[in-house]
Amino acid sequence: MIGGTYKITPEVTAYAGYSEANRAPTPLELACADPARPCIVGAFLIADPPLKQVVSRTFEAGFRGTRELNVGTLGWKVGAFRATNADDILAIPSQLQGFGYFQNVGSTRRQGLEAQVNLTSKTLQLYASYALVDARFLDALELNSHSPFADPVTGLIQVQPGNRIPAIPRNRVKFGFDYAVTDAFKVGGDALFVGSQYFVGDESNQAPKLPAYTVVNLHSSYQINKTFQVYARIDNLFDNHYGTYGTFFETDALPNFANGGAPFTDARSISPARPRAFYAGLKATF
Repeated sequence: MIGGTYKITPEVTAYAGYSEANRAPTPLELACADPARPCIVGAFLIADPPLKQVVSRTFEAGFRGTRELNVGTLGWKVGAFRATNADDILAIPSQLQGFGYFQNVGSTRRQGLEAQVNLTSKTLQLYASYALVDARFLDALELNSHSPFADPVTGLIQVQPGNRIPAIPRNRVKFGFDYAVTDAFKVGGDALFVGSQYFVGDESNQAPKLPAYTVVNLHSSYQINKTFQVYARIDNLFDNHYGTYGTFFETDALPNFANGGAPFTDARSISPARPRAFYAGLKATF
């Protein structure tokens, strides 16, 4: 890793850096790397083809600064990054339902922008952040998939250079606040917006995306004394129904108990988010 900073003014600093890292394939990945012998549990340590180690090269640059205002201290940062992984490793579903294996998939790239700002005073903290991540395959691939767009005979999809990597939202926004009503009583909240993303198994980017979602949370606390604190929290305040993860399954591999045994017509499988939840409790610090 190498980097540097340059103070343009007393309140503004420019920074830039380059880093290079590598990781060897994990035992789980090495133990389940043969398409002819896919695994349910990665703990089945059997002889499989070797996997190449992943090498990552990252560039980043940007600006950051602070400024004293009448209402508090303003801090901000904006930057850009590009990370390229050589011989990246991806979990590939097998044609056997519930099985899979790991495979080197060539080069992938994640690049984008990050920006954040916060305002801090004795009683109030405001913060907001934005991330744009463009994650793409750089090499052409043939991958097994349960996507409805896979070849019906081979079960393969064709991934082209430039296709988006699934399960990585392009946009993510978060903002929130914490306010001290008194020295003992504090309230706060945050909101998170996550953009749409492709389903895992849709590396060819042919199926509709998992929709974007927004979730709002609230929290509060009261410090009774130095030892005890009561707290309360509401997650998913508006009881928004959304999915956090999506993939595909073989529609003829499972019985459709919810529809009288009729065949499934939609291969999508979604992990639903938690509904509205209330929490309250007591903390003790000794």
